Amino acid sequence: MKKENKQVAEALNLYKKQIEQLKKQAANHYFLRNSKMEKVFDVVSKVANLGVTVLLEGESGSGKNHIAHMIHQMSARENHPFVEVNCGAIPEALFESELFGYEEGAFTGSKKGGKKGYFEAAGKGTLFLDEIGELPMNLQVKLLSVLQNHIIMRVGGSKKIEVNCRIICATNQNLEKMIAERKFREDLYYRINVVKIEIPPLRERKEEIFHLIYEITEEMNRKYEMNKHFTPSMIAWLSQQEWPGNVRELRNFIEKKIITSSENELALEVENQETKREVSAVSDEMALNDYLESLENEYIVRMYQKYPSSIKLAEKLGISQSTANRKIRKYVSEGSQY
Repeated sequence: MKKENKQVAEALNLYKKQIEQLKKQAANHYFLRNSKMEKVFDVVSKVANLGVTVLLEGESGSGKNHIAHMIHQMSARENHPFVEVNCGAIPEALFESELFGYEEGAFTGSKKGGKKGYFEAAGKGTLFLDEIGELPMNLQVKLLSVLQNHIIMRVGGSKKIEVNCRIICATNQNLEKMIAERKFREDLYYRINVVKIEIPPLRERKEEIFHLIYEITEEMNRKYEMNKHFTPSMIAWLSQQEWPGNVRELRNFIEKKIITSSENELALEVENQETKREVSAVSDEMALNDYLESLENEYIVRMYQKYPSSIKLAEKLGISQSTANRKIRKYVSEGSQY
């Protein structure tokens, strides 16, 4: 019996490690082949099931929303609600009633029977407070109280309601600077900053742009029932841009191109001679060197996800098993988390 129990314990431990690895692989599906993002995923995989409050910091459009979803989906709360609140989009006069809910008759125009707030709506799931720096000072005190006591009261009510949701906050502002300027409470900052994850901007992880272009283009083709693709020179040019709006700006650019273009092959429309020279230079360089290798890298990684063995991959690609093994070692084993 003792021996069997030990074997069961070892098997469970192995399964747990395999599950964590699968979760990590699922996370890396969106952001690929970047050392900074690998560190982000490492932290995400460690904290996902712990239930601690997480603070996501990064520029607008860098993927904070996606990371928050990822933490939720990798946790034991994944089958419970994920409620997202943009703290900068709700009028200050309505914020308290939206966040904590209200009782019937609490104010003129209140619904019959009252209304649940975001904390109650999240249940045992996750409440994602985006743009937390926009939260009014008077509500920062109440949020701190909720985080400490896990109890809320609806506006106009006296009944204490226990909450059990996990809190993830995000900001593109410097909260420490806001604390110095007395625009953000220091005690709340340390309460939400149990684990801080800094998400680098897209210009610091350009290796991902090839993958993102493919993913977003496929998504938009499905959305609009189209079959469009970018030319190699266009992809090369897109990969060299700074994208100050990060992934959101790239997504908007691709969506606009797909919607407005009358051709299935999307090429860059050059408006002046300087841009034309820039595109030509990037295209020539990428086509001969980096571009082809990046395309092969992207393709091998994507196909290996579908056919995760050298035999299946070789059969699908029409290459020898030894060649398939070399490609896997080069692009999968060393180049990514797959």
